[in-house]
Parts: sequence; structure tokens; C-alpha cells
Amino acid sequence: MLIDLHAHSYLSKGCDLDPRKVLERAATFGLDGVAFTETNTQDGCDELFDLARHTKLKIFVGLELETDRGQYLCFFPDPERVPEPVQLWGSNREKPWSAEECLPKVKALGGAIVAARPYDKEFPGSPADGILTLSLLSAVEGFNPRVRPQANELAMEAAEQLGLPCVAGSDARGSLDEVGLGATFFREPVENQQDLVARLLSGQGYWAAAVGALPKLGRPGEAREKLRAGKKSHRAKYKKGGGKGAGGKGGGKGGGHKRRH
Repeated sequence: MLIDLHAHSYLSKGCDLDPRKVLERAATFGLDGVAFTETNTQDGCDELFDLARHTKLKIFVGLELETDRGQYLCFFPDPERVPEPVQLWGSNREKPWSAEECLPKVKALGGAIVAARPYDKEFPGSPADGILTLSLLSAVEGFNPRVRPQANELAMEAAEQLGLPCVAGSDARGSLDEVGLGATFFREPVENQQDLVARLLSGQGYWAAAVGALPKLGRPGEAREKLRAGKKSHRAKYKKGGGKGAGGKGGGKGGGHKRRH
């Protein structure tokens, strides 16, 4: 059974996708279900569940929680009974919610937690190797078509170190063309929301899947080696171009290299 575990609709800020169209698009890819993970909210989950009357696909609801240490897909057995994040932790307009405070609460409410795009440098506060210190994760998002291949590879390597399974989702929010490019394969059918959460918490019987063109796969550990090599190359170039002072021996505006922050 294939489920896109990371999709958005107009219930997320900055997204205009109609959830009905998202489901139609997912069906063309042969998917069996879609999980709508709206950003920092589950408000409107009743509207999403009602769409089950108009499609053969299974519909699931979660939320993409943005914290000071990255983003996390959170799935609850009964989303309609879980308070909104703003009710639990107050406003996040001036300061992001604390992962140290949020994740234990999500777990206490019976939720399954998935680290989403943990090595994506485009998101401020991405945890990167910080997820290796987290003990409450059920899985890691190992494939997200919106992030760079190396970020996905690093996420898969981190999951292996943690002994956790990988999931995948399209993270569709800008275009219907993005829907279904990533999905999670479940060995056994997932019948409902409660069943989904139980499967994720079990940590068994599901794997990340790329839909369409297959990404280039490297050998284990290769992504981390490339990352280290890139950092060494950057430091070597900086030292070589440093010279005396910020502008090298010649000074002035045209000399040497300035370090970028």
C-alpha cells in the first residue's frame, strides 16, 4: 500500500492546493492514500476526512510542526481531539516553539513523530545531526523530492544510525505536479487513522519510496563523506586566498577573498 505521508492543501498558510485535486492527482500515480500534514495546524481535519465520500483513496491527517530544531510530522490517533499547537504552547510569531518542550507532549498525546527533511539547509533551524540525539522519533523522512539529493542521503544515513525506518512524502504545496512524487510503502493495508499511527509507532513494515524517476543512490556513508570533503575544500580555498589582512597583500577593494557568513 502506497501513501503520500507529507502533503499540503489550502489549509496550510501559503498553499492554494484544493485537497480534492490533490487526491485526484495521487490517484493517477496509483497511490492508495494521502496524509495531509498542514503546517502547525490540524484545524479543518473534519473537512479532510469528509472527502472520503468522494474518493477511493484513504485519507489521513497529521501536522507539520515547526520548531527551533527542525520540522516534524506528527500523527495522532484522533486528530479532532488534540488541541491546536497554539493552544498548547502559545504564539510562535516572535519565537519558534521549543522542540524540547513540544516533542514529549506530542508523544504523551499518543502521537507518532517523524523528522521531516532534517538536513534541508533551506529551513532555518534544521537539526541536521541533531536528530541523532532525539529519542522520541518513530521514523525519519528519508526521501522528500523538494530537497537536494544529498540532504535525503544524509537523512537515510541518520535513520540507519538511529535504527529507525524511513518514510517518504511529496511535501506538495506549490503545484499539483508535486503530488505523489514521494510515498511510503506499507507491507500491510492501513485501514484508518488509528491503524496508521499504530504502524508508525511500531517502526516495522514500511519503507520510503520514490515515485517516477529513481534518484541516484550512493553507497552507505558516501553522502557524509562528500559533506566533509566539501567543508575541507571550502576551508582550503579560504586559507589560500586570505593573504595579509582582508584584502591580501595588495589590499584595496579588488584584492584577496572575503569570508562569507
